[in-house]
Amino acid sequence: MEKIEVDKDLCIGCGACAAYCPDTFEIGDDMLAEVVKDEVTEEVIEAAENCPTDAIKINNEDAKENKEELE
Repeated sequence: MEKIEVDKDLCIGCGACAAYCPDTFEIGDDMLAEVVKDEVTEEVIEAAENCPTDAIKINNEDAKENKEELE
């Protein structure tokens, strides 16, 4: 399963992600982006690719688990 994360240390709260995907991202009370729906879509990928600070990460949990099992 893929998981969407926003690195709050990198986020500047510009709102570009919320503009690309208002169903997935919103600007929280701390004025930084937060994930409100954890579903990876083309728009989420586009938002991640266009984030000016690269704060949006899409992590593939299955791949991470498989890698850990191989180590």
